[in-house]
Amino acid sequence: MATGAPKPIPAVIRTPDQRLRVFISSTLGELAPERLAIKAAIERLHLTPVMFEDGARPHAPRTLYRAYLAQSHIFVGIYWQRYGWIGEGESVSGLEDEYRLAGDRPRLLYIKHPAAEREPRLTELLRQFQADGKASYKRFGSTEELVSLVERDLVLLLSERFEAAAAHPDAPAPRPRPPQPLTRTFGRENEIRAVQDYLKAGTRLLTLSGPGGVGKTRLAQAAVGALEEAYPDGICFVPLQTVTQASLVARVVVDQLGIRTEGTWSPEDALASHLAGRRVLIVLDNLEQIAGVQPVIRQMLERSPGLQVLATSRRALRLGGEQEFPGPPLPLPGEEGGTTMEPAVELFLDRARAVDPRFAPDAAGLAAIAEICRRLDGLPLAIELAAARIRLLAPQDILQRLSSGLDLLSTRSADLPARQQTLRATLDWSYELLSAGERSLLARLSAFEGSFSLEAATIVCGDGSLDVVEDLTGLLDSSLILPSEDPAYLEPRFRMLQTVRSYAADRLAHSGEADAVHTRYVAWLLDLSERAAPFLCGPHQRDWAARFDAERANLRAVIRTALGAGDFDSAVKLIWNTLVFFEIRDANAEPQAWVREIIAKKQTLSPQNQARLRLADVMFRAAGRDLEGADAALAAARAVFAAHALRLELAVTMMVWSDVHLHLRNDLAAARAALQESKRLFASLDHDWGVARTQIMMSLLHWMDGKAEQARACLGDALVHSRRIENEPQIARALCLLAMIDPGGECADPQLLRDAAEIVVRGRYRTEAAACLEALALSSHQAGREAEAQEAVSLSNRLRRQLQLWPPPPVIGALSAAGLLAPRPDPADKPQADATFAFLAERLLAPQAGAARPTG
Repeated sequence: MATGAPKPIPAVIRTPDQRLRVFISSTLGELAPERLAIKAAIERLHLTPVMFEDGARPHAPRTLYRAYLAQSHIFVGIYWQRYGWIGEGESVSGLEDEYRLAGDRPRLLYIKHPAAEREPRLTELLRQFQADGKASYKRFGSTEELVSLVERDLVLLLSERFEAAAAHPDAPAPRPRPPQPLTRTFGRENEIRAVQDYLKAGTRLLTLSGPGGVGKTRLAQAAVGALEEAYPDGICFVPLQTVTQASLVARVVVDQLGIRTEGTWSPEDALASHLAGRRVLIVLDNLEQIAGVQPVIRQMLERSPGLQVLATSRRALRLGGEQEFPGPPLPLPGEEGGTTMEPAVELFLDRARAVDPRFAPDAAGLAAIAEICRRLDGLPLAIELAAARIRLLAPQDILQRLSSGLDLLSTRSADLPARQQTLRATLDWSYELLSAGERSLLARLSAFEGSFSLEAATIVCGDGSLDVVEDLTGLLDSSLILPSEDPAYLEPRFRMLQTVRSYAADRLAHSGEADAVHTRYVAWLLDLSERAAPFLCGPHQRDWAARFDAERANLRAVIRTALGAGDFDSAVKLIWNTLVFFEIRDANAEPQAWVREIIAKKQTLSPQNQARLRLADVMFRAAGRDLEGADAALAAARAVFAAHALRLELAVTMMVWSDVHLHLRNDLAAARAALQESKRLFASLDHDWGVARTQIMMSLLHWMDGKAEQARACLGDALVHSRRIENEPQIARALCLLAMIDPGGECADPQLLRDAAEIVVRGRYRTEAAACLEALALSSHQAGREAEAQEAVSLSNRLRRQLQLWPPPPVIGALSAAGLLAPRPDPADKPQADATFAFLAERLLAPQAGAARPTG
């Protein structure tokens, strides 16, 4: 206790005599007749009834009833339908508080029925009576029945129990014990262990942070439940969700500990005195809404050296000595499916079976549950709310309805606070704690489909009215925005849980700012693609491709936004600028679908973008040998590009036209002439990517014409230009072709294929992997390793089927001549990319790859 602190002054209730005192607890309004009847019955037994309304009114009601209860010997509780009033700064009603504070006193509890309008929190309190081994509870239907029960029970208590209970007046009060979760905890083993390790190591202030619904309270309860032996003076759990003033925190803590602070003694002094020389863990649950709570906690820790505090909050407290521990969502099932039961799915099944014990989903139901868990970001609260609907909806129906908003996610569970009765209420709780700027930024950030950088957030969300850096920092502190966990990103990025994003998007839709934000969103990514285009085809391709990997979800969203707004010119320009990115990532199906959608809409475009759209369409169709109308489309595009002096677009047009000449008419001369014109245009722009690409294509024409030397010369030139800009896919492609053109001849060099495989495996380039497998097949065939050759060509065949890409004609001819053309695979035979890269690594990159292999 601090020096000079006054001793607590006990409040004594003086009665006409010192007979046993019986405390009567009930709501004052609905049970007034029963209270009076019980009072009379107690007096008839020559005992003293202690009732709140008998007290001196100038005293604070809470202080008064606590003093009354402290001086009483027997507790009688009467309950019907009302839970009672919850005071400012309190988490429970006075009715429940009185029951809890009864301590070891004999408790006689009486429940009136019927109660058709009983409040949920009272129902939950009545459930607790069943687990109270020191309480007797009975039902009554009338005042007369109640009086009879009370008189009989008090006589029995006095004759059989009271003297025994009073025989040990000096027995120590029970240590405060934390509440334990009523249901099983899933997927938190590592987090529980980490929290326990921090506390065992002596961390004075440990803050569990994270977004609403992530399960911070449950994690705290589960972690400290196994630590009671480490805290000989107890673990006290203090719920603070209804407290909004920092000045009330100490008051609530001392009340929870059962410390009396009558007279002039402050709660802070009483707490310090109580904790002196004791080792106690106090769990402060839900701190985020209490402004200025930091000094209160600092003072608690400074005045009580044996105290440790475990706090839960949506934001860290930023106090000296604080250790923050972000609570992650539950582990999720992978997108590829499978039978592994991840914790998120286990939680859904457990909670669903709690409401429907017969629930046994089939494979389709389990797949829908897995997608529900992914859609809800693994947030335990959201998953529990969704599972509660299983009595009415099948998993597939729940999944379908989730797309319509968050209102499906609600419950009437009495053991959840009001702010967690629906997911929207949980998010409202967080939203109301934000500043005006943070609220606006949160809504605007919902425009981003995927993660985002600070630069992107500033451009899309900053209109001069916000301090984006400051407000983003606040959202990070509140756990509504999270740092990206992907180490592959080249710059710091941030993300929003999908449930939070849906909520924020609804806020944006009602803000009147949605159109302006979405316009800036499209303009930002269009500008980024303009800056990226030269590098995707030139130097630093790898870095810019990685940048667009991070923006992939945003790219999709911007295309949809532009198409939805009728901004087809922006959509076409964006597709055009990123074509090389999609090619590098073997993902042409996505931009091809956008191109087809825009063509089908038959919207008016600028002449340049109309020509780009035609060119892109032919480019995609040529890969699949669909060349109907290609000549007319390319001729029209070339005329537009020539009229507007768009030499890059002209060069690409001639390159694509070469393919059309070859595959539509098998006209090698026309194909060669188109390539020569394309190469000339690329060279005039110093465009290494384009020159290398045309030289690779020219090598194929020479190979088809039986001119191996010229083909190798073209590939050598392609390598020079590709290496100048470090263009890995084209380097690998050229190396594979060099290895294939004369696999068994004097020019054959096994290192060519190993170099190609190293690039392919490192970059996960699937189109080039198919070429590498074909080169390996030919090489293995020449060396007599027939089993290896057949396996390689089979993997290549499956991979090309997935990519919808044909091998070049001379490659088909070489494989056919070697007897290596495998039958077309069954559509259900899905290619395994991991198996493909592992096969190449084992055969070409492992230490033993160069050793002789047995023939097949």
